Amino acid sequence: MTESNLKEMMIDDINEEAEEETTTTEPQQKLKWYLIDRERTFCKVWNMMITLLLIYSLFVTPYILVFPNVYEYCSGGKENFNDEQANWREACIKANFEIKNDETLQKIEMAFDIIYLIEIILNFFKRSRTEPTLQQIAQNYLLGYFVFDLVATVPCLFMGETGQYYILKLFRMVHVLRITQPLQLILGCALQKYSKKRQNDLTSFAGLILGVIYISHLMACGWLLLGKLQPCD
Repeated sequence: MTESNLKEMMIDDINEEAEEETTTTEPQQKLKWYLIDRERTFCKVWNMMITLLLIYSLFVTPYILVFPNVYEYCSGGKENFNDEQANWREACIKANFEIKNDETLQKIEMAFDIIYLIEIILNFFKRSRTEPTLQQIAQNYLLGYFVFDLVATVPCLFMGETGQYYILKLFRMVHVLRITQPLQLILGCALQKYSKKRQNDLTSFAGLILGVIYISHLMACGWLLLGKLQPCD
C-alpha cells in the first residue's frame, strides 16, 4: 500500500510539473494597448489609493450628515443658525443670508470626486484573468458597482459639492469590504515569518476588530441623528 501511494504521489508531482512547464512555455497573449492589467504595479498602487479614498469617505460622510455645520454654514453666523435646528437652512434663506461651504473640505471633496471619476472610467479597462476582454469588463462593471459609483460622484461634482447632494456619497458604502485591505497589506508584510495559517488568523481577527470599530461609528452617528430629530427644550 505504501509503495502504491508513493507511486501515485510521484505521478501527481510529475503531472503538476508538466502542467507548470506547459503554462510557462506557452506564449502569453499580448495585452492590448487600451487595457490595464490588474496585476501590474501601477494598477495595484492606484487601487490602494482609491481604497484609502473610500475609507475616508466611509468614515467622514456619516459624520458630516449628522453635523452638517462642519461642511456648510449660514453666513449669518453659526451661533444664530446651528445644525441643532431642524430647519436652519430655511431660516437662513428667509433671513436673506447665504449658505456657504467650508472651503477646505469643499476642495478636498472636489479633488476626491475628480479622482473617483477617473476611477469610474478606468474600471471599464481594468483587465483580469476572469475578465480578459473589454466587453466582459464593461458588462460586469455596468451590472455591478457602476450605478452606485456614478450616483455617489457625479451629482456632487457637477453641482459644486453642495451639502444638498452630499447624502448621495452614502452609495459608496457598497465598497465597505475594502476597508480592511490596507490592514491586510500591512499585516502581510509584518507577519512574513509566521505560517500562512497564522497570518490568515491574525489578519481575520484584525479585520474583525476594524469592522466592529466601523459599525460602532455608524451606530453612534445614527443615534446622534435620531436625537437631533426630536430636539429637547
